[in-house]
Amino acid sequence: MASDRGPSAGDATLRRRIEPWEFEVSFDPRELSKETRLLYEIKWGKSQRIWRHSGKNTTKHVERNFIEQITSERRFHRSVSCCIIWFLSWSPCWECSEAIREFLKQHPRVTLLIYVARLFQHMDPRNRQGLRDLTHSGVTIQIMGPTEYDYCWRYFVNYAPGKEAHWPRYPPLLMKLYALELHCIILVP
Repeated sequence: MASDRGPSAGDATLRRRIEPWEFEVSFDPRELSKETRLLYEIKWGKSQRIWRHSGKNTTKHVERNFIEQITSERRFHRSVSCCIIWFLSWSPCWECSEAIREFLKQHPRVTLLIYVARLFQHMDPRNRQGLRDLTHSGVTIQIMGPTEYDYCWRYFVNYAPGKEAHWPRYPPLLMKLYALELHCIILVP
């Protein structure tokens, strides 16, 4: 991609990209938005192709929407091997953590890596336990840092021409504080 252009018109993910303002509002760790946004990519089996898409809360949490959508697809069954990466604006609540664990139990060949912008009601013991249970189930959970924000901006946002390196710069100290809190949640019951 040339540095003087936005996402090219030939980009197959262009219609699935979110607008810059949506990204900034949803993923700013300083903001306490009510809606959870999910940006995700799936790499199927040994294929080098990556499928990218986004989602947000509807009447259900975005994590449950994703699970229902992916399991309803005809080609997705227990024998399917894939790696899924989620970029979430909020960490999963305890109920979604439970649903994710059940999904992974039913689909043992799925690997899940979750990056989050901020922790959802992280003082609630159930949410803390939910995150611990996810990590004990093999899910990797990390706080988004500058590398992940840059990646999301480049591959999920419909940025303007010449703005591919513009992603919003959030305070690194806040990212480090969230990372420290997540580390404490996972290690200390």
